[in-house]
Amino acid sequence: MFLNSIRYLSDHKHLYYICGDFNINLGNLEVESNIKDYVNSLISLSCKLLISKPTRVSDHSATIIDHMYTNDNKHDILSGIPIYEISDHLPIFAVAKQIKPNARNIYKNNQFRDMKCFCP
Repeated sequence: MFLNSIRYLSDHKHLYYICGDFNINLGNLEVESNIKDYVNSLISLSCKLLISKPTRVSDHSATIIDHMYTNDNKHDILSGIPIYEISDHLPIFAVAKQIKPNARNIYKNNQFRDMKCFCP
C-alpha cells in the first residue's frame, strides 16, 4: 500500500517529502532481505533516503526506524538528526535550499511597451 502511494505520487509528478516512525530498521538492510527489497523498491521509484543514522538509541541497541524520503532532485537538501534527548527517538529534519532565479534571466521573456507616446 505504501509503495503504491509512492508510485502514484511519482507517476503524477508530485513533489513529496515523507517522514515518520516506520518501525523498519534500515540498520538491518544487509541482514534482512525484506528490508533490502523495501529499500530497493523505493530507490527504483526515484526515492532518496534522507536519514541513514540511528534515530532510536538505547543502552542496548541503535536503530534507524525514523525515515525521511523525497523525490526532490531540484533542491540541495540538508538533513540530519540533532541530538536532543526529549523522547526515546531523536528528532529528524530536512531543509531544502530554495533556488534563486538568475537576475539576468528574470526579464528575459518579458515584453515592454514603449510608453513615450502617452506622455504629454
